[in-house]
Amino acid sequence: MSKRIVVGLDGSPYATHALEMAMRRATVYDGVVVGVAVIDRPSIEQLAAGAQPGAFQMSDSAVSSLLNDAKEHAERLIAEFRNTCDMHEVLHEDIIYTGTPFEGLSQEGQTADMIITGVRTFFHYPTREGPGDTLERLLKDPVCPVLAVPKDGDLPRNVVIAYDGSRGAARALQAYAHVTPDIPDIYPVTLLCIAADYDKNKFHLEKAAQFLEAHGIEARIMLRTGKPIDAIMQVMKELHPALIILGSPMHHGITERIFGSTVASIIKDGSIPMFVFH
Repeated sequence: MSKRIVVGLDGSPYATHALEMAMRRATVYDGVVVGVAVIDRPSIEQLAAGAQPGAFQMSDSAVSSLLNDAKEHAERLIAEFRNTCDMHEVLHEDIIYTGTPFEGLSQEGQTADMIITGVRTFFHYPTREGPGDTLERLLKDPVCPVLAVPKDGDLPRNVVIAYDGSRGAARALQAYAHVTPDIPDIYPVTLLCIAADYDKNKFHLEKAAQFLEAHGIEARIMLRTGKPIDAIMQVMKELHPALIILGSPMHHGITERIFGSTVASIIKDGSIPMFVFH
């Protein structure tokens, strides 16, 4: 279920779409949307101290001016958030967090069913114009399921669950089944296994399919070979628009590197929504 949904507000089209998704879920469940805007004081202080490339030390008045700009920006985002939720009659709360965006979203996510943010994030106003690394940090150790969405596009018409029988994949599968039953039954669900031999993975895949069936979700099994990231991206293009379900690895090593490469590729592509937990 999605009774309490945290959404990251950064003023970008990605965040606008994230809020739309959050309000849709909150409407289905009579839930609450918690809007989080950020005053990224650490980045401002690093810039002021000359700790960032190309930066130089700033005066106290310059730092104060940047902090005021960030505060006003956050307040505008919260005002827009309130107006949008009121217009759609969605229950809402809001917070302006002073600190790193990752910490702010994680802190609110500890008492939430889901965090929804853009697949690209722009929380570092006014120190950086381009996308930051907030999503990557959230996905390394998510405190609750994270849904990252593109800046526009239709709702997914397909769901792809990358499943290898690992604990991380199993927990993502469980989280998906528990918090996303509002996805219509007509959406095809595919359990994607990337391996050279189906028989070696048959047991895990069939157990996963049985689990989904118990939750009223019918899934087909698909086997692909090759590099995981290449196979995943190819399937996502074939089934577009689709939502990819990924399990964050629970241990360091090669699976973590593969997961990181997959996430980086999806973020770079920018058009694929993903749901991650471990």
